[in-house]
Amino acid sequence: MGKKKYKGRRAEAFIFDLDGTLVDSGLDIALAANFTRGRFDLPELPGDTIRGYVGDGVVRLLTRTLWHDVRTGMTGRAGLPVSDEMLEQGLTVFREYYGRHLLDNTITYPGVLDMLARFRRFPLHLATNKPRKFTDAILAGLHLEGAFRRIVAGDEAPVRKPDPSHLQACLDGLDVKPEAVVVVGDSPNDINAAKAMGAVSVGCTYGLVAPGLVRSAKPDLVIDSLAELIGLFPSRTE
Repeated sequence: MGKKKYKGRRAEAFIFDLDGTLVDSGLDIALAANFTRGRFDLPELPGDTIRGYVGDGVVRLLTRTLWHDVRTGMTGRAGLPVSDEMLEQGLTVFREYYGRHLLDNTITYPGVLDMLARFRRFPLHLATNKPRKFTDAILAGLHLEGAFRRIVAGDEAPVRKPDPSHLQACLDGLDVKPEAVVVVGDSPNDINAAKAMGAVSVGCTYGLVAPGLVRSAKPDLVIDSLAELIGLFPSRTE
């Protein structure tokens, strides 16, 4: 659907993804994943490869990362053999390292603070597949912790994105129709969850997921920057 349809349309609430939407956390995640591979004497992977594995939670990230075979470029069952014990050890290593370094390079994307200030009169929510401990640390470190009415992290959601229950958990107690909710994210998980809930889906091309994958999920709107989001939906003061 074209942007003209939504320009000036009144939204009642927003739900944002975190990684790749509000914060550029790809480098710190990649460094932690490669540190974990190093513990098992596995060679480092390119940062872009690891960023392509982000979005489904830390367990899926580590599974894909440890399975990745640099000789074939394959991951999953076609990649390296990874035992349950190895995965558990890897998760421990990753969590300990990432917890100490998750703000080394992570920053907000351009326009985040302006956008949150512009939409501050709306109920703003955060739905992330990232664990709550890491989510809170990043929000606090980047001074974003007070921006959201409700945060539902990956280890708190009844079912994580792309299941719409994750988004619905953000809206508990809020009397708003799904079609008046705008969901903003850089992943097909965000877009598919929004569609399943009946919300307006906004796909971000500047995040961790390749723009082609974002567009292939067919969001209602595609934005190349958060400044575009401001122009599409009026604030409550307008």
